[in-house]
This record gives sequence, C-alpha cells and structure tokens, in this order.
Amino acid sequence: MIFDLDGTLTTVDSLWRYLHKEFGTWDQGKIAAQKYKRGEISYREWAETDAKYWAGLPMSRLNDAVNRIPYRDGAKEVFQALRNRNIKTAIISAGLSLLADKAAAELGADLVMSNELVSNDGRLTGEIRVKVAVNDKQRIVEEMAAELRVQLGEVALVGDRAFDLSQPQCLRIAFEPKDSFAKANADIVVEDHDLSRILQYLI
Repeated sequence: MIFDLDGTLTTVDSLWRYLHKEFGTWDQGKIAAQKYKRGEISYREWAETDAKYWAGLPMSRLNDAVNRIPYRDGAKEVFQALRNRNIKTAIISAGLSLLADKAAAELGADLVMSNELVSNDGRLTGEIRVKVAVNDKQRIVEEMAAELRVQLGEVALVGDRAFDLSQPQCLRIAFEPKDSFAKANADIVVEDHDLSRILQYLI
C-alpha cells in the first residue's frame, strides 16, 4: 500500500501553502505556484524558490506548525489494520520530510520519501533536497515496489490527485479526489472524510 500524504493522510491539502500562510509568505509563494502551473518553471525550481523564502527561520517554528496538523479520521486505524495483516506500507509525498517522516514514524509506514528542507544550527538555510516531484511519482512507485519485493499488480495506491494514481498497473483508490482525472481514472472512489472506509476494498 502506497499513500499520498497531503490531503490523504492529513487534512491539510498542501503543506507548502499551509507553511506559507503560517509564516506570512503566501503572497510571494503563490506567484511561484502559478508559474509552475503555467509550465514556466519546473517542480524543482518551484520548490527551490519556495525554500528560499524561509531562509533563516528556526526549525522550532516549523516543528510547531507541523505538529498542529491533524491526521485524517481513520488514518491510524488503516495502518494498524494493514500491519496486523503484514501488509507493507509506504508514503510518497511531494511535500516535505518534516511532516512525511513524522507521519511515517507515528503511523508505522515501512518506507517514506519526500523533499527535505536543509537546516544548519537549527535554522533553515533556504535550500532543499528535491526527491519527489509531483510528475515523478510513477517512477518512485515502481522503485518502492521493487524495494518491497512486490509486483506492481499487488500494489494499491491511495491519493486525492491524478499524479498520486499515475501507475495504471496498481489498484488506484481516489480518496476524496480533488481533480476530475483522479475521479475518472481511479479503480475505486471513496467520498468520505474517514480514511478507514478504504479498508472494505482491501481486506
């Protein structure tokens, strides 16, 4: 089982936007977001631009902000149920490791991959290590399946957007989908705030 994070395991649709609003940088941040959506810059360039706005911020402020983000109803129950059946789990997020690693540890995911803000002496440097672009999730799913030693046909993907469900060989579950492609191309659509509703299709 491979899960998206923002909007799927948590109630915050975009950690990037959430942090921009927390730190008062959304006016600048939305400009880069619009450029990316228009195809004027790559995802890496977008992420690097965003990270620069936060240079100098103490990590403690980021941790405080991230710790206020709640999980979806049923998220912990889903991971517990899968773990009880020895089903391997992973999280792939085009968001940030600050939240993704926390979620993986607290929910008990076997693997996690996301983007890492660079810090030095407890403060952000304005740099980022981009490991997951939104349009790169299909490749990462293939690599994670290989690491977990399972065939793609044995993998279920859970996400709320098209790029979360980009590997057609997997079972694709759109959880409260945010775009029409995800809704139209998913094998299963779950329109419910409670993530545990997906379990009826899995176990």
